[in-house]
Amino acid sequence: MRGAKVLVGLLLVAGLAGAAVLAYEVARPRVDPAKVADAARNGVDLAQVAPASAPPAQAPDGRPMLFGPAAVIDGETLEIQGLRARLWTIDAPDIDQTCLDKDGASFACGQASRRHLETLIAGRKVACRPEGPPSDGDAWQGLCFVADAPCQDEGGPCESDLSSLNLAMVRQGWAVDLEGQYSEPESDAEEEKAGLWAGRFDEPEVWRRKAKAAATTG
Repeated sequence: MRGAKVLVGLLLVAGLAGAAVLAYEVARPRVDPAKVADAARNGVDLAQVAPASAPPAQAPDGRPMLFGPAAVIDGETLEIQGLRARLWTIDAPDIDQTCLDKDGASFACGQASRRHLETLIAGRKVACRPEGPPSDGDAWQGLCFVADAPCQDEGGPCESDLSSLNLAMVRQGWAVDLEGQYSEPESDAEEEKAGLWAGRFDEPEVWRRKAKAAATTG
């Protein structure tokens, strides 16, 4: 009789363990088989092949708070989690804009500005929080930071804009202030002849107007 009870107990434990395994298999994140095949073909550790990221968290005003690897589009624009993120209240040269360097030679300052932003990020993750009113024509604008964790409503890695990419781009001379938020850092960059200020350049808004007028008359 006792042996029968032991047998029943063992069967019950085995059944619970099997149910737990089944529940895990049903619930665990799935990796696309094509990604697994690509990983095997290219010698990539399968542990690095992650499922699609979750949708961005939202700020209190409903706009998304972004976090993850960032593709640099130009000196003021990133792409994070599939969304375009414009660095709030700064303006960088357009990607095809040219300027004059300290020797008076023309150089592709728009591409130089983009490279500088890439250098600031250096392949690390970026956290962004919305700032300012929603802008017309742009899906998103805000403050962005090199960070190991997402921005939070209060505190966290995005508490102060003193470490923001927005401020760094202006202070190091590769973007200009738009609304007076970074007027002092811009003055410092100009005085030190940092970045664009080492030579001569049209402010991006002026350059765009000239380029548009030239295209119309041409």
